[in-house]
Amino acid sequence: MDDFMKRSETACRHRSRRPSVHLLAVLLTFSAVLTIAPRCWGANKFKVLYSFKGGTDGWLPGGPLTLRAGKLYGSTVYGGNNQPDCLGYGCGTVFELTNAAGQWTENILYTFCPQSGCSDGANPNGGLIFDTAGNLYGSTIDGGGGTEQCSMSTGAGCGVVFELTPQKNGAWAENVLYRFQISSGGAGPNGGLLFDKTGNLYGTAAAAGNCCGDIYGWGAGVVFELSPGSGGWTETVRYSFCSQPNCSDGNAPYAGLMWGADGALYGTTAFGGTGFEVCVGGCGTAFKLTPDSKGGWREEVLQAMRGRDGVQPEAALVADRQGNLYGTTPLDGAFGFGTVFQLTYRNGRWRYHVLYNFQTGSFYGSAATQLVLDKAGNIYGTIWTAGDGNCDGLSCGLVYKLAPRPDGQWSYSVVHTFSGSDGGLPSSGLILDGTGNLYGATEVGGATGYA
Repeated sequence: MDDFMKRSETACRHRSRRPSVHLLAVLLTFSAVLTIAPRCWGANKFKVLYSFKGGTDGWLPGGPLTLRAGKLYGSTVYGGNNQPDCLGYGCGTVFELTNAAGQWTENILYTFCPQSGCSDGANPNGGLIFDTAGNLYGSTIDGGGGTEQCSMSTGAGCGVVFELTPQKNGAWAENVLYRFQISSGGAGPNGGLLFDKTGNLYGTAAAAGNCCGDIYGWGAGVVFELSPGSGGWTETVRYSFCSQPNCSDGNAPYAGLMWGADGALYGTTAFGGTGFEVCVGGCGTAFKLTPDSKGGWREEVLQAMRGRDGVQPEAALVADRQGNLYGTTPLDGAFGFGTVFQLTYRNGRWRYHVLYNFQTGSFYGSAATQLVLDKAGNIYGTIWTAGDGNCDGLSCGLVYKLAPRPDGQWSYSVVHTFSGSDGGLPSSGLILDGTGNLYGATEVGGATGYA
């Protein structure tokens, strides 16, 4: 499982990788207000909300933030307490940021791995979601206990799905809903969770499921459903990747899922599909899962990446009001640094369009993250291998905007460039509030510096 945390060394030409985990992180917000001209920005404002210290307050925020009632919620992959089970860096936290008169303060809701063998989970790395009662749900890529070992960084276990419930005294109590094992339905949940209308949870696990031998020894990953019952939560594997010859249906779903208006689930895989002559393990896919009348799910590959269209998508898809899908690839495309793409459904088939080819980056590509769309149809995202500064030997990254033009093309502009002192290497995607402010997190930088 360490291979999945580090973005496997099985690579496509120049495979993107996360920077060293020996780094501090900073949480930040962007406020960019549209001027009267709908395709132009006024002067945007930038403010650091919180700089992590790398200790009990957490370290390396993972996954997009969640905004609820004016508060921000997120998780850190490391930090909390320096248990030896997590390489001495701490096993991660769930945090809350509260704004009082413009001053944001952090409150740790839960620190992972106080239990023997990290049976409560370790290393949360995905977005968090709330239910209607105010309980918080998420997943960890490691820990959980059991008989199987998926990572060198924790005790036994292959990750968990957890629930945090607020208590009357202001504390939050954790309840592990499900513990993953390689031998039973997925391992290493990494992309966050979704609810359906009846309270079931859906997500992806990047490993286990069908094993694909010479590509990965850990298996190709699954889409899973967790259903509550009188005896607790039970898992059902809704799709196991590499079910088709040569993994043409996809392999390794690093990213989370999204619900379509049609009741189908949409997502991406980093490997499999086609393009094996270009990418070791395949160049990745965008896929759709549709429930059938017999209680099963049917997979359809919407796009199998090949190279010039970008390769190895690692971020979730998003949709506009018309049902068009948008995503990113971190590598290849016209200049080798990845793409922003659109999938549109016309005349009974899905059509793939590259909206933008990233023109700057590094050997690692663009490391493009999940997109967010505003009400006007503008697209925002981040990359962390371009821009200014020097963050772990790379440029510190930037926030960009793509605006639709009347001629059907898209205009690219930079919203903010990181320098290191204001953060660097944004890799968790952005969220928008109701007034158009953007929020995100970076892996390094800030007032506490970076190593």
